[in-house]
Amino acid sequence: YNLFNKNMRKYINGELTKNILKAITGTAFIVGSLALPQLPIVYKMFNAENRREKEKIRRAINILENKKYVKKYKKGGIDVVEITENGRKEVLKYKLDEIKIKEQKRWDGIWRIIMFDIPEKKKTARDGLTLKLIKMGCAPIQKSVFFSPYECEKKIKFIGEYFDIAKHIIFLETNKISNEDSLKDEFEL
Repeated sequence: YNLFNKNMRKYINGELTKNILKAITGTAFIVGSLALPQLPIVYKMFNAENRREKEKIRRAINILENKKYVKKYKKGGIDVVEITENGRKEVLKYKLDEIKIKEQKRWDGIWRIIMFDIPEKKKTARDGLTLKLIKMGCAPIQKSVFFSPYECEKKIKFIGEYFDIAKHIIFLETNKISNEDSLKDEFEL
């Protein structure tokens, strides 16, 4: 299954290692095993057909191994690449960076309210959540209260779990709030 660009030359520095790590993780989750895939399968995923393209992938996997995101070993005479716990955490960072709130073509009239009261000892996580909410386009109404007119509950849960602060986040939905007109203007509804 080909997830990525057929032309290996288009990969910029770091993108190939990132995509290999994501592909290995995705494959491992599909088959329910971390000890995947075999190196030939990785070549196929990236359409690496010649020696030079395969060498780029080998070098990228070596970089991932040096960072302790994967480990390589032989099993039955076949090279196997296994994702590590550090590798899985890195993939979660990539997923966190990629999370966006999808704007609906037609607003459903429901406001999503994200509230949190995160203890000072988790200040870094609180700051991370705040920054991510702003980047996703949520509107801050108070320091720890954000609004969005678009569906985002699953994304907020993922972010809360990533930062290990899910129990401190409250997610509400309502179809009526005061000052709604100013919010509608902010979101151009």
